[in-house]
Amino acid sequence: MKRDFLLLLSSVLASVLLLLAGAWSAPTFTQRESFMEALSMFLSLLFVFSVIVVVAYMGLRAFSIFLSLFVAMAISIYGIEAGLMVIAMTYLLWGFVFSIELLLAYHGVESACLWFVQRYTARSFEMEYRIFYPLLWISYFLWDYLPRLFGGKREKLPFVPSGAYRRILDRLNDK
Repeated sequence: MKRDFLLLLSSVLASVLLLLAGAWSAPTFTQRESFMEALSMFLSLLFVFSVIVVVAYMGLRAFSIFLSLFVAMAISIYGIEAGLMVIAMTYLLWGFVFSIELLLAYHGVESACLWFVQRYTARSFEMEYRIFYPLLWISYFLWDYLPRLFGGKREKLPFVPSGAYRRILDRLNDK
């Protein structure tokens, strides 16, 4: 884990230094501006991906304060459209994380069940289940139905979202 983190950190620093060196050594203003814009976009993407990691680690409930600060920063820097885009992307990303974990739990993966037990109460799970219900069907279609349709060899397990819901809710009520 430590080695992976050091490798990631050195890659990020090397990329930033490379872009700064390009901006510093560029012969024209337009080229300098292009390097600085690339640096800005790289750091923005790095920030967005770090937010995704924080969401996946902390869960949506603990993330709400962080999200409000992030939306406020996005709106103040880039405008209301960026704030709406941040909200939509957060919904999609966390919704797909939630729905994939729920699909895994539905198929009997124990680590997915433990993921819910560690992060949710029965009430918070029920709320997020309702919020992300449409993404649950999209995830099922993308990761269960389509692969089976195009030559998957697994047997078809009928998908009943209420079954997944009850399985996790029973585990949460037992803890």
